[in-house]
Amino acid sequence: MSNQFFKSKRNTYFATVSLTSFLKSDFLKNAGMLFGSSSITQLISLVVVVPALTRLFPDPGVHGDMTLFMSLMAVGAAFFTLKYDQSIMVEDDRNKAKSLVKLSVIINVSFLIISYIILLLLQNPFSTYLGFTKPPSWLYLVPITIFLTAMVDILNVWWNREKKYKKLSGNRIATFVGSSGYKLLHGALKFNGPNGLIVGHSLGQLLSVVLFLPKRIKENASIEVDQIKALWHKYKSFRNWAMPGSLINVIGAQIPVFLILFFFDRESNGHYGNAMKLTYLPLTAVSYAISQVLFERLARIKDNTSEAIKLGYNILYFLFFLALIPVVVMVVWGDVITPFILGEGWEVSGVMTQIMVLFCFAMYISSPFAVAFEVYNRLKLQFVFTSLFALLTGTALLITFHYTNDIYMGLMVFAVVGILVRLGMLTACFRLIGHNPIFKLLAGIFIIAISLVVGFTLRYWIF
Repeated sequence: MSNQFFKSKRNTYFATVSLTSFLKSDFLKNAGMLFGSSSITQLISLVVVVPALTRLFPDPGVHGDMTLFMSLMAVGAAFFTLKYDQSIMVEDDRNKAKSLVKLSVIINVSFLIISYIILLLLQNPFSTYLGFTKPPSWLYLVPITIFLTAMVDILNVWWNREKKYKKLSGNRIATFVGSSGYKLLHGALKFNGPNGLIVGHSLGQLLSVVLFLPKRIKENASIEVDQIKALWHKYKSFRNWAMPGSLINVIGAQIPVFLILFFFDRESNGHYGNAMKLTYLPLTAVSYAISQVLFERLARIKDNTSEAIKLGYNILYFLFFLALIPVVVMVVWGDVITPFILGEGWEVSGVMTQIMVLFCFAMYISSPFAVAFEVYNRLKLQFVFTSLFALLTGTALLITFHYTNDIYMGLMVFAVVGILVRLGMLTACFRLIGHNPIFKLLAGIFIIAISLVVGFTLRYWIF
């Protein structure tokens, strides 16, 4: 009995030392440059920009169009490069990695041209499906903004490979300032024309691309055709498995937007979009920063199982306890906090915030570890999980909306199914790294449950 006690104490000690070392490591410093800038921009966005925009643009329908636009962006960006941009990090040879950048850009330009041809041919039926009597002016910004978003992704991976974290951080802040500045100016001066929220986002992506471009573009403009052809075939698994998997995953995450528009209206989409701005986007900013640095680090230590496991758990603990309190607060008090931030008339967004925040937490926890599928070349397994995610969540939401016509019930069912699938994916990622995390995940669920009980008890006694 005593031996077991001392063994447990020893394991706890080393886990503490390991986590302490992680908090002081260059990994967290590099990631900190990214999510530090993300935290700054998200804090300013939550405290200043979002409350101002909901007051400058009080019509939920305007925000609904922006939500739809962002969903179209996400879907398009998932396939505009055929995911060859992700192979840039995996390739060991720097010159070949440069060629992969060029290949990704060529594919991106090709899809830009194809998209405008399709849009010009099908703009009327497409607009009708989206609920418009005629094509909205912002619809023509969709292909070019997807192109710019994909360019940001390509250059983002390159600068991440080069460990230019200050450049990545500075770019993010400058883009946020430019995009948010235009949105606020458009609303304050009441400009006519396209949706100011959408124009501001497009300008932000353009600014990001300009700031990301290398200083000596001409020196990097030459194309080695034979090498690009060889790389096209070498990394075919990215177009064959990673791209479809990513596309299905994005569609699964964006299904609520399209189904809310189909079953309800643009205004409901506006409420949903702003609820996600207060939950999903802040969490994603940190998660995305961690995933970029984890991709680079895990690719280097993948053959050292013990180091990979230690890194994985340190990141899991860090992410979990970093967001635990804010997530619990939003579950308990979201219906009060959200209208306070957004202003009068956004009470529906408050209820949606309460419903969706745990789903967003599951996405935030699991998303960084998805890079394990690419690092360990298990793209088919990734495809299976993303397909399950889209199929199960989409089916659950569709059936619930159809039979109940209750938007809250539908989102509840969507969130529960989504959480279960994402926990399964997280388990698979850790098994690839070299360990089964099931007991740690159950411990995390228990901590969240106890925290929620305490939170709702406090709210009951306060009110």
